Amino acid sequence: MKKKNLIFFIPEFVKGGAGNSIVSLCKNINKNFFFINIICLGKCEYKRELSQNIKIFELDKKRTLFAQFAIRKIISSILSNSLKTIFISNFFYANVLVGLFQKKDKNIKYIFTERTTLSELYIYFGIKDFLKKNIIKLLVKILYRKADLVIANSKKVSKDLKLFANCITNHVYPGTFKKFNKKKFNKKKVKHILWVGRLAKEKGLEILLKGFRKIDKKRYKLKIIGSGPLRNELARQVKDYNLNNNIELIGYKKNISAYLKKSDLLINTSYFEGFPNVVIEALSNSVPVISSKSKGGIYEILKDGAYGNLFDLDRPNDLTKKINFFLKNPEDLNKKAQASKKHLFKFEKKKSAKNYEKIFLNL
Repeated sequence: MKKKNLIFFIPEFVKGGAGNSIVSLCKNINKNFFFINIICLGKCEYKRELSQNIKIFELDKKRTLFAQFAIRKIISSILSNSLKTIFISNFFYANVLVGLFQKKDKNIKYIFTERTTLSELYIYFGIKDFLKKNIIKLLVKILYRKADLVIANSKKVSKDLKLFANCITNHVYPGTFKKFNKKKFNKKKVKHILWVGRLAKEKGLEILLKGFRKIDKKRYKLKIIGSGPLRNELARQVKDYNLNNNIELIGYKKNISAYLKKSDLLINTSYFEGFPNVVIEALSNSVPVISSKSKGGIYEILKDGAYGNLFDLDRPNDLTKKINFFLKNPEDLNKKAQASKKHLFKFEKKKSAKNYEKIFLNL
């Protein structure tokens, strides 16, 4: 069997959920079937983690729009080996620009991958964001059907895209699960709570802080892991709310396992998220989860609340109630986390890579 060229395009190849998913796929996919290439804008933060036989193109461009000509040149050079090629782009805005500017060729197939929900395009943070997202919505509706396939990271995202853009879709769960680690639960009064993610508006950090303002300060310690544009504003709010002794900003951490092992609860407050990998990591370490109803893969991970509790973003006090209930009755949520063991195997790294392999080989 002849090898195929795979070209992954991710505009910002920075530390985070999307980057981790692509790196995991590149590490676990069968290299006997594929030559792997990665295109990104600026520096690839995962360069040291990827093997030398993976070719990385770091474009000196700040915007995806202005990178299209350079991307076309790279595609042409890769096509020169006369092998069938699959171009895999990521995220709404990158996908629509690829659909607009990249040429069709008999030896190349285009896959658009989507890691977040359509609801992202219906939540606005200002007029500029409103205009940008409405343009992207229109382009998604027009251009996604041009792709040979659209792959989503959950059934929910896949179904929504199919209905919205009338395109061919499939879903592959990200390979996040490694093994299930059982642990003894903390019976002490003070509970250690963890939040992990990018410090950005879409992650619902204001909901997180409001949720903890009415919680008894003697009952918890909260660690926030992550970096992002809201770092300084978040630090100021923690101080303004007089929560300095209860909330600690840790910054970005490559490996959060050590923190999960010491945590009694994980909270996820995202407005939109296709597939929150950190929830899988938490359950893998027997850490109970309270998550927002973010309209993506969270329902598939928690099986509609069977393996964790969900709170309503439209009800400001709902998170506070869920936290208070856990602090008073931790056994209920602990049992849900323990019950997730068999369910988590569908999110295994090797299983995810195999599912992608099948798609790439049959396309």
